[in-house]
Amino acid sequence: PASAGTSTSNWPEGPGKPITDQRPDAELRAILREIDEDRIKAIVEKLVSFGTRHTLSSQTDPNRGIGAAANWILEEMNRYAATSGGRMTVEFQSYIQQPASRIPTPTRITNVVATLRGSVTPDRIYVVSGHYDSRISDVMNFTDDSPGASDDASGVAVAMELARIMATRRPEATIVFTAVSGEEQGLYGARYQAAQYKAAGADVHAMFTNDIIGSSTADDGA
Repeated sequence: PASAGTSTSNWPEGPGKPITDQRPDAELRAILREIDEDRIKAIVEKLVSFGTRHTLSSQTDPNRGIGAAANWILEEMNRYAATSGGRMTVEFQSYIQQPASRIPTPTRITNVVATLRGSVTPDRIYVVSGHYDSRISDVMNFTDDSPGASDDASGVAVAMELARIMATRRPEATIVFTAVSGEEQGLYGARYQAAQYKAAGADVHAMFTNDIIGSSTADDGA
């Protein structure tokens, strides 16, 4: 609840009970069996093939840069949507970011958004995301190769694979699978998407961001 940061009046008396494992039901096990690690790997390799996906890189080159990557993600998501019986729609969500931190000139920021409409409570929304832009050590270098396989083609690949699998199903709530841009320059795409939901009064229940999936070393060094 919104008041959780300032008051505990909405929380039950403690202490609570330890969390116990829950056996996944048959539907979840079926979904898990459909996850294809080869597809995830292929998505990562395809995103790497665009050379750089820097937010400031070309948006018109058909083979290199962030524009080519965005167009490919859109095409793939549309292929998934074609299996949904009209329940999934895919679109670009774009705006022009004026000069700001790490944005030297007006720059189009484009998110790729696939929305799978819920069958029971469609106004209840869950967002699953990864950021498809990339960078090298010099955050303003938008010309050199910046493969971004782990950061964050890996997260985009997971979001896309889940979109492919869920497109054929009928979740009760709406699930939004999104590849956002501008993350490395300052979370621009994600901030814009969040602002659009806020302005619309959307009932977003949770957001799962996937950033650097399957890393061999955790942030704590483990």
